[in-house]
Amino acid sequence: MNDQVRTAVRGMRGLAVAPDGRSVLAAITETTANGGLPHLWLLAPNAQPRQLTFRTGERGESDGTFAPDGSILFLATTSGTKSLYRLPATSGEADRLQFGKTDGTVTAHWGGVAVKDALSIAGYNTSPDGRTLAVWADDAEAAAIKARRDRKDDGYAHDIPDKRKHLYLVDAVTGAARMVPLDGAFTGADWTYDSAELIITTDPENDETGPDARFWRVNAATLKPTPIDLPRTASGVALLPGRARLVYSDQCAEDAPPGCTYISVKDLGTGQTRNLTRGFEGDMPSGYEVLPDGDLAMAIGTRTRSRLARLSTKTGVVTWLPSTEQPVAYALTSNPRHSGWAYIATGPTKPPTVMLMPGLGAKSVALATPPLTPSNWPQVASRVVTWQNEGLTIEGLLYLPKVAPGTKVPLVVNVHGGPAGRFQDDYSPLVQMLVAEGWAVFQPNIRGSTGYGAKFTAANKNDLGGADYRDVMTGVDAMLKSYPIDADRMALIGYSYGGEMAGFVVGKTDRFKAIVSGAPVINQLSEYGTEDGTFYDRWYYGKPWLNFTDAWRQSPLSTAGNAKTPFLLLQGEKDVTDPLGQSMEMYRALKQSGAPVALVIYPREGHGDTGGSFRGAASQEPWHGVDLRRRMFGFLRDAFAGKVDPLAPARQDNP
Repeated sequence: MNDQVRTAVRGMRGLAVAPDGRSVLAAITETTANGGLPHLWLLAPNAQPRQLTFRTGERGESDGTFAPDGSILFLATTSGTKSLYRLPATSGEADRLQFGKTDGTVTAHWGGVAVKDALSIAGYNTSPDGRTLAVWADDAEAAAIKARRDRKDDGYAHDIPDKRKHLYLVDAVTGAARMVPLDGAFTGADWTYDSAELIITTDPENDETGPDARFWRVNAATLKPTPIDLPRTASGVALLPGRARLVYSDQCAEDAPPGCTYISVKDLGTGQTRNLTRGFEGDMPSGYEVLPDGDLAMAIGTRTRSRLARLSTKTGVVTWLPSTEQPVAYALTSNPRHSGWAYIATGPTKPPTVMLMPGLGAKSVALATPPLTPSNWPQVASRVVTWQNEGLTIEGLLYLPKVAPGTKVPLVVNVHGGPAGRFQDDYSPLVQMLVAEGWAVFQPNIRGSTGYGAKFTAANKNDLGGADYRDVMTGVDAMLKSYPIDADRMALIGYSYGGEMAGFVVGKTDRFKAIVSGAPVINQLSEYGTEDGTFYDRWYYGKPWLNFTDAWRQSPLSTAGNAKTPFLLLQGEKDVTDPLGQSMEMYRALKQSGAPVALVIYPREGHGDTGGSFRGAASQEPWHGVDLRRRMFGFLRDAFAGKVDPLAPARQDNP
C-alpha cells in the first residue's frame, strides 16, 4: 500500500441533526494529503453530500450545530482568534460574532465592524429553544502582562489557576452578551431541557490534589448561580424533566481506575442518590440525551461492541435498541424536538457511516459522505477470539490475510492504550494497512480493559506489566495453536499504555523479532513527576515516593537491561501526557545495554497527534504520518525478512 493511498484518509468530528430531523451536519476533515482540516458538510438521505464551509479559518471549521431557523453555527480561527460564525439557512456568507471586552465592558454583535480586544472563544452551547448561546472565552492578555512579556520579564509562578476564562450568555438574534458571575476555572456548560437554566462545571484546583469539579445551576434570566452538592468526580450532570431529579455519571462504586463510570440519579427534594448501573458489565458513558420521560439515550460499550441503548432513570434497566447491523455504534445525537436521531456505525469491513433515524430505535438510513477511506483498501473481517489466563477469560480480535494452504504468516500484536481502554470491532486503518502487507494482526483486550465490568477493569491494580503481560503472551500462544501463524516472525506494537507494554515485553521475552513503542511510560517515578496529570496513574500504584518498590517494579526501565529485541520508539516532542523524557530514558538504557534501538521524534506534536499518525488517522501534519508509517513498516518488513539491522529503515531520515 503506497503513501499516496495511505494519506487519502478523512476523519469525522461530530454530528448535529437539523431542526426538521431530515438532514445531518457533520465535520469531516480533508484527506491527510490535503492537510486534514475539518469542514462542515450537509448529509441527507438519497442525496450527495454537500460541503458548506471551505476555508473560513486557518484551522478549518468545527463544532457545527443548527439554530431553530435552520441556520448553522460553527467555530473557526482567524488571525489566531477563534470566533463563532453563523451561516444563513439559504445561502450567503457567514456572519462573525464580534465579541470583545475592554475594561470589563463586553461588546458583542453579529457582523459589522470588528470590536476592540476580541475574545477567543473556547466553546459554545445553544439553548434548546435556540434563543440564547452559552459562550465561554478567555479574556485578552492584560496590558501589564503583555508589556512584561515583550521586555522578556516573563517569569511566572507554576500552578496558579487561570482566572481569565469566563462564561457569557449571548442573545442568538442580536449578539448582545452578559457575563455569568462565577469564579474558578470554567470547564463546561450544559442547558437544561427547558432552556431555563444551565448546569455549569468549574474546577478551581487541578489534578495535583485529585479531581475537584464544582457544579452550579445558573438561572438564564437572572444569571444567579446556585451550587449543586455532587461528588467532585462527577460529570455529565443533567436536570431531568419535572425538575425534581438530577442525573450524572461518576466513578465506579467499586475500587476501580478513573474512567470506570456508573450513572446515578439524585432526588433534589430528599437529597438521596441512587446508583443505577452498579454491577453492569459495560462501559457507561458520561454523555447522553435526556428523553421527555426522563430516560436516557446513549451508546454503551460492551466487550468489543458499542450499542445504542435506553436507560431507565427509575429502574436502571438497559433496553438495547435495534439500531444497526454493525457491531459498533457511537456519537448518538438528536435535535431538541427529538424529531430525528443520528449516530455513526462501523464494523471491521465497514468504514464509519452516518446513520439517520426518524425516531429513537426506528429503522435507520445510511447517509452518503465524501469517501473516508480509499475505495481500493482491503476490508478484512475480524474474528473474536477468547482464551484463559489466571482465572480470567480474555477476549481479543484477530485479523488474517489470505493464506495459501500450508503457509504460515507473520503476526503483529497490537496493545491498546489506557490501560483502561479497549479494542472495538470497528474499522481500523492501521489494521487494514498491516493486513495488506500479508501479516496477521492480533488485538487483545487484556485485564484492565474497559467494557467488561469494574472487576475486570481493576484487575491490574498494582500489577502493570504483570498478569496483563501474561494475558498478552498466553493469547499469542492460543493464536499460534489455532491459526496459521509463524512463531518465528512475530512483532509487538503499541501506543501510550500499549507503548508501555512494549517496554515490559522487551525486558521479559525475546520471542518477538521487532517491537514498536509509541509514547510510552518507562519510569513510573519520573513520569509521575513530569506528566500533565497524575490522578489516573496514582490509582494503579499510589504515590511513588511512598511506594517506591511497587512503582519501580511496574516500570519497564527496571528490566530494560535484559533487552535483546530491536526496539523502535516513536514520540511527539510536545507530548505532556507521556513526555519525551520517557522515550529518552528508554533509548539511553537500551543503547548503553547494547540492545538495538532507534528513537524518532515528531516536532510540534502532542500525545493525540502522534497517536493519530500511529493509527493511520487523518492528520494536519501529513508528512509526519507518512514518515511514521514508512519507518514503522520498513522496520517490521526487515525484521520479518531476517535482516541483520532491521532498524535501518527507521533511522533513515527522508532527504
